[in-house]
Amino acid sequence: MPFIECKQIVKAYKVDDHEIVALRGIDFEMERGEMVAIIGPSGAGKSSLLNLLGGLDTPTAGSLIVDGDSLLDLKGRALAKYRLHQVGFVWQEIDKNLLFHRSAVGNVTLPMMLAGSIPFGRKKRARELLDSVDLSEHYHKRPTQLSGGQQQRVAIAVALANQPKLLLADEPTGALDSVNSDTMMSLLMDLREKHGLTVLMVTHNMEVAAYADRVLTLRDGALAQDMSGSEEELKIDHEGRIQLPKNAQPRLKEAARISVEVRPEGVLLRPEAEESDNVDALLQSILPQDAPPEKHTLFSRLFRRKRKQEKKQ
Repeated sequence: MPFIECKQIVKAYKVDDHEIVALRGIDFEMERGEMVAIIGPSGAGKSSLLNLLGGLDTPTAGSLIVDGDSLLDLKGRALAKYRLHQVGFVWQEIDKNLLFHRSAVGNVTLPMMLAGSIPFGRKKRARELLDSVDLSEHYHKRPTQLSGGQQQRVAIAVALANQPKLLLADEPTGALDSVNSDTMMSLLMDLREKHGLTVLMVTHNMEVAAYADRVLTLRDGALAQDMSGSEEELKIDHEGRIQLPKNAQPRLKEAARISVEVRPEGVLLRPEAEESDNVDALLQSILPQDAPPEKHTLFSRLFRRKRKQEKKQ
C-alpha cells in the first residue's frame, strides 16, 4: 500500500462570485521513504497540495490517505495529533518556521511541549537535533542572530522535533544562495536517510528538484510526471500512434480514457477515471452555484402588469 495516496483530489475556493480551482482531479502516490519534488509556476496549486497533505486544509472532493489514515475522516484532536506527530513542515518564509522571541533550542522544544513530552526529554532532543544540523554552537541564539542558512537548519530541526514520518517542504531553499542551497539539500538527504523520512517538496529550482527520486510537474491544477530525465523518449510512428516510455505505460493503460491537451509548452496526456471523467461537471455539482435567473413567461408578465395596475388604482 502506498504511503501517500491521492485520488481525484479537487480543491476549489469561492472568492466573491467566482470559483477558483486550485487542484483539478489530482491522482498521486508516494512510497514510504521516497523523495518527490513538484515543480511548476506560481499559482499552479503546489502549496494547496502541501496544505492538504499537512492537514491544514481539506479537499473539495476526492480521497486523501497518508500512512493508512484518511485525512478526510480526521477531526478535532485526531487531526491536531496528525499535524503534531505525523508531519513536519519547512516553509520558505522564516516567520512561518520560527518564533523570533525564542532561541534555537526554544523553537525546537515548542512542538514537543505542545505534544506533551517531558521537559528534560525536550531539551535533550532539541540539542541532538541542532547538533545533527551543525548548530551545536548556536543553541541560545535567536533567529535574528543567525544567517538565512542557519535559520533554515533550525526550521528543519523544528520540523523533526516530534519524529514525523512525512516532511513537507515548500520552497525550502527559495531564500538561499546556491552554496547554501546545496548545503541545505545535502543535509536534508542525510536526515532523510537517518530518520527514514518520506519527503515531498515544491520548488522552482530544477537543480534542487534533481535531488529527488522523482520529479512531477504541476500546472493549472493538473499533475504530470516529468519525463525529461528519462532515458526513453516519447515517439510517434509512421501511422501517428504514440509510443509511450515504459514507466508511463502502466498508469495510462489502467485509465478508462485519456485526455489530450495541446499546450504552448507541449502536449499533456492525462488519465481520467470513468466515474469522474469530466472534472468540470464534478465541480458544477459540488460548488455553490448562483441562483438561476427568473424565467419570465407570458403569463407571469401579464400577471405582474395586472398587479401594478391594481396598485395604481
